[in-house]
Amino acid sequence: MGFVKIFRKLYIKTTNFTRSYQGRDKKLVSFYKLWSFCYDISVGLDPAFGREMKKMIDSAVRRGNFVLDIGCGTGISTIYASKIANKVIGIDFSSDMIGKLKQKINEGGITNIELITGRFPEIFPKTLRFTSIISSFAIVHFPPEERKTIYKQIFDLLENNGRIGLFSAQGEIAPSFETKNEIINNLESVGFKNIHNSDVSDIYRIITAEKP
Repeated sequence: MGFVKIFRKLYIKTTNFTRSYQGRDKKLVSFYKLWSFCYDISVGLDPAFGREMKKMIDSAVRRGNFVLDIGCGTGISTIYASKIANKVIGIDFSSDMIGKLKQKINEGGITNIELITGRFPEIFPKTLRFTSIISSFAIVHFPPEERKTIYKQIFDLLENNGRIGLFSAQGEIAPSFETKNEIINNLESVGFKNIHNSDVSDIYRIITAEKP
């Protein structure tokens, strides 16, 4: 277990290189083209990753919900949410990551997941409204000055009393990510209420909040 904790902290610290990729879609797409082949294996090395992600989803998603998963990647969160929700839409800018998820959907015979390849929020239909929106390790790819705008977009896509669930690293450890105060201030500034923060498994952070 000690090795896992050390690996976990080293892994998160290495994510700091993504600061140079924030807002640079071509760089990110190239990176995830390579990482798509080993993403599930790499995050699977830390059992806390999947465990804490599921805690976030359990806190944000209810039976029968219509869910949006921003930065769905290979679908670890998307597929888990689909077991609870009525329908899940996953969006990701990496066609390679989406391709891995499509393969899982086909192999698993999953019928309640719809996928969109492209950048959120530009490519996303503004007419849809969700009861829950989740996102794991995706907001970090937006420059800090854009994050409040992203949260406002999420707020507007939620129905009244809808919930947001976020899973990421703690910005106090990995500066590419938001600190507790930064993320709470960003969410409050766009109108979210009942914001709850949980720092878990040494480096991870779960945030849930509601749209009044």
